[in-house]
Parts: sequence; structure tokens; C-alpha cells
Amino acid sequence: MKLIGKNSISTIISWLLLSLFVILCLHFIYEIVGHSVLFYKYKTGSDIFNQTFFLGNEVASTNNNLPEHLSEELKFRINYPFLGIELVTGLYKPLLIFLDCFGLLYITLFFYFAFNSFEEFSSDRVFSSKAVSNLKKLGYLNLIFSSIILFPTIWMYQISAFALLQFFFIAFFGILILFMVAFFKKGLELQSENDLTI
Repeated sequence: MKLIGKNSISTIISWLLLSLFVILCLHFIYEIVGHSVLFYKYKTGSDIFNQTFFLGNEVASTNNNLPEHLSEELKFRINYPFLGIELVTGLYKPLLIFLDCFGLLYITLFFYFAFNSFEEFSSDRVFSSKAVSNLKKLGYLNLIFSSIILFPTIWMYQISAFALLQFFFIAFFGILILFMVAFFKKGLELQSENDLTI
């Protein structure tokens, strides 16, 4: 089976990426709804949806307990509706919630732009302005996200080897994609010249 073009491996990958995008998009929307309900519960003291959205000092992850020194901190847990399976648990602090939602937004957009790119690889004309545009968006997404996550990580946790490794990996991936964009632009130019010659 061929890698690019119609009925190729890139077609299968594009459908897989679309499926992941839809699943992550639903997760992102549900987590935003969950945090909105938790904010309402925090402000009003309400006990709505108490089997799905938990807020309190005694809330802990179903997989592990938080350290003893965090026992007095306000914590939250969002479960999948009707299943009781945990989606996300953490300390109820605005910056941590923002970073969690921002990370999920990044992954969702990553799969969306990756789907668009592989969808273009599945067409007969791989070198197209749309393919260049999609790859460029994917590259810039990685560079923007890596630079944004670096500042809160340093501010909150100080500099750690893991944070720097995460930053360099995502930034390097973005730079690598932008190099691919340059190759695709060159391929598009050559393809256009070839079409004019014919």
C-alpha cells in the first residue's frame, strides 16, 4: 500500500486523526462544562450534580491519594456522566485549571491540524497551497504552545529537567514541521513550473 495519494496509508491515518479530534473535542467541551459547574458550586455552595462534579477538601483521585500536606487544600474531581469513571482530578486553583484546559485545547487543535494535513496527503496533488497552510498552522501551534507553557512552568515549579525537556521537544517538533513547510513550498513551485511547461 502506498504512503500518499488516494487509498493510501495517509487516508487511514487521516480518519484515525479525525476520530481522535472528535473524541478530544467532546472531552474538552465536557471539561469546560464541568469546570463551569464547579465554579457555580464554589460560588453558591450548591450541591448540584454531586455524583459527577466533586468539590471539597476530602476529594482525591480514584487512582491515588494526594500527599498529606495537601489535605487541607480545596480539590475537585470531574467524572464521566453516569459512569463514575474519573476524567480529571486536581487542586482547585485557577492557574492549574487554566493550564489543564489549555493543554487539552492544544492536543485537540494538534489532532485537528494533523488531520487536515494528512487529508491533503491523501489527495492526488500532495503539493498544494492548502497542505502548506495546514502544515504551517501545525508548526506555529507547537511553537506558540511551547513558549506559553514555559513561563507558568518556570513561575510555578521553577526550572526542572522535565519542564525543559517538554519545552524543547514541542518547540523542536514545531521547527521540524516548519522545515517541512519549506520543502512543501519548493515542491509546490516545482509542480507549478512543471504544469506550466506541459
